[in-house]
Amino acid sequence: MTEPHASAATGAPVTLGNGRYTLIRQLATGGMAEIYLARQNAMAGFEKDVVIKRMKPELAVDARLLEMFIDEARIGAVLNHPNIVHVYDVEAEGGVPFIAMEYIVGEELNELCRRGLGHGQFLPLEHAVELIRQAAAGMGYFHAKRGAAGSQFGGEPLDIVHCDISPTNLLVTEDGFLKVIDFGIARAKGQRFREEGLFPGKLSYMSPEQALRQRCDHRSDIFSLGVVLYEITVGKRLFKGPAQDVVRRLTEGVIEPPTFIKRDFPGGLEAIVMRALERHAGDRYQSAYDLADDLEEFLRDTKMHSGPVRIARYLDQLAIAAGGQRRPELISEDEHRQTAKDEELDFDSQVFGGFEPAPEGTVAPASDWDEYEEADAEVAAALGLELEQLRLIRTPVPHAGEPASGPTPTVRPPQTLHRTELPLRPPSEVVRPEPRPEPRLTPPGPLVTAPAGDGARAIAGPPPEITPYLVMGGVAAVIVAVVLYFLL
Repeated sequence: MTEPHASAATGAPVTLGNGRYTLIRQLATGGMAEIYLARQNAMAGFEKDVVIKRMKPELAVDARLLEMFIDEARIGAVLNHPNIVHVYDVEAEGGVPFIAMEYIVGEELNELCRRGLGHGQFLPLEHAVELIRQAAAGMGYFHAKRGAAGSQFGGEPLDIVHCDISPTNLLVTEDGFLKVIDFGIARAKGQRFREEGLFPGKLSYMSPEQALRQRCDHRSDIFSLGVVLYEITVGKRLFKGPAQDVVRRLTEGVIEPPTFIKRDFPGGLEAIVMRALERHAGDRYQSAYDLADDLEEFLRDTKMHSGPVRIARYLDQLAIAAGGQRRPELISEDEHRQTAKDEELDFDSQVFGGFEPAPEGTVAPASDWDEYEEADAEVAAALGLELEQLRLIRTPVPHAGEPASGPTPTVRPPQTLHRTELPLRPPSEVVRPEPRPEPRLTPPGPLVTAPAGDGARAIAGPPPEITPYLVMGGVAAVIVAVVLYFLL
């Protein structure tokens, strides 16, 4: 069990909230606050790991900074979305406020990209698009969030704007989910207006209006997310350099389309990126939900497959590249089947004839393998063949239970394996076969047409060879009929 964080003065564990939170270790420190991993304790042995964000004591005396810190807690308290960090509690200890929030096991998006680049496995395009889709879904949620019924702004939009969307504030969990974090400079309805330039975000991810110290709305966050989307799909920073150059490019809208850098960049994705990066807010996506929807449609239309599980497997690949281990629960059934198949084909690990293979590093006795090599070599030498040639012309052994297809061919001497040269006859000696007589066909007899009233059908007439006999028979029949007439 991890030792609690101890006080430098007394050496005792540091607790907050009347002992409900025990600090374990410090995770990070920023300009305004310190971040700790803590354990929440409750009745019946309940324990839960949380993150404590505690304001620096020396800054808690500044009313403006104190209000900003409390505003972050207020905003976080009303948000409940899988792609946004959860805020559990806000209290003060000794006059210093702290926020208890969700403990996320993961890493910042910029660190993930850097790690992938270092291992030669940069974030795949489909995963980059999926992660930004998740971020856009979370943004759409808090942009559209309304006040709870009965509250000060019950039913009204809270107009939450993050103001600091960047790769360092997008956390990728080990399970493949993206979390938007750090609402420290976010603003919402009801908060005291602050000077635009007092607490700016990161210049390289600001919208043009934010860089010009103008009022910002939710479309400013969409521009910032567009910058992140550009960078993690193109693999290159978009705005960097001296501040004056960055501001000029932002305000003039000088952005090279992704295909200027990567010729094979998908056209459909480029249209999405460039729309999110429009200089004028009215030309951008008007809703982060629309951006998320277009990214999802792009993945569907291009038949790219991603999602939390696939992203988690990618994270496992990076862990393996760094010398770590895979998580067994993330190994797919296809991989299990392939592993089983590979083991079946791994002849060195199989048992043949009831004998285990000789341990590695030992020499097998001659009766195990060498005798087969010697016998093959003798046969090949007798036939004047190389050993590999002999193996190539052998008939494969059929699988157990399958009949051999045809008789086993006899290995012929080497001279008969070459192409046989046949003597050619001169043209005059070529024997040509006698032409076969063409069959003679007898033409059919005349067609006799029956009267129309009898059904109008055509029948074949008699062959010409029997026509005289029919005429003679007809004459005889007439004579017999006349004789019988006079006799009777």
